[in-house]
Amino acid sequence: MAKKNIPVRYNDQVIRTLLCIIAAFLVAMYGTGARYLDSLSNTSFFIKLLAAFLIAGFFIEFVHRVTVQLDKSYDWKEKPLVRLLLQFALGMLLPGIIDLFFLSIYQWYFGINTMYKDPSAQSSFPVMALPVFLFNVYYLFYYHILRNKQDKEQTPSSNEILLVQQGTKTIPIFLTDIRFIYHQNRMNYLVTCEESKFYLNETLDELERNLPHRDFFRVNRKMIIHYRACLNFKSNGHGKLILNLEPPYAGEVTVSQNRSTQFKEWIKR
Repeated sequence: MAKKNIPVRYNDQVIRTLLCIIAAFLVAMYGTGARYLDSLSNTSFFIKLLAAFLIAGFFIEFVHRVTVQLDKSYDWKEKPLVRLLLQFALGMLLPGIIDLFFLSIYQWYFGINTMYKDPSAQSSFPVMALPVFLFNVYYLFYYHILRNKQDKEQTPSSNEILLVQQGTKTIPIFLTDIRFIYHQNRMNYLVTCEESKFYLNETLDELERNLPHRDFFRVNRKMIIHYRACLNFKSNGHGKLILNLEPPYAGEVTVSQNRSTQFKEWIKR
């Protein structure tokens, strides 16, 4: 059974806000024939700018949410043709139709349709539709950048065995049998699904780099767990997560606040 890709995460709130501002400014200025400084001295310009910003914000957020939802069920790499059709219909065509309706109201309210001396002032639709189109293209490229990065991080280790120490003996352990690795009293230990414990020579930093990221997660400075070790988890009320592991661990296992969101995404299968 093929492993399902974890949806990519678009951390681009700043870019979306900047695009809203740029699109709003272009729409507010479009067809006015006014200079930039003259517009700043006109109160009606700021009313137009606010209205255009709200419209731009709605459509940019609309495209963002459509893209995120489609990523979950229609990945570009898994279903490219279906995704292309859905992205065009829901991410471009539908916003374009709604966009035309909102801009018609915008133009009617501010009397832009009556400015026939300047043909370019008859419609602000091309100015607003262009960011919607470019935003879809931007997400397409951003998706492939993030997906390629994610694929590299999730590439399974070429090794299926980890060597551990037991007295003078070196024992090979299958990665699938590992449940967690922890640091205690300046030593690193590995615990298997059968609750066997072994000593490790490698540091946790080395293990974190070498173990497949899809299956292993560094929950804190002193522990790495396999996803099968997590029976359940709960919030401690302060942003941290408390894990319940199998086999049991003698002590509280927590995920720090800055890793909790990443952990929740990682644990999904």
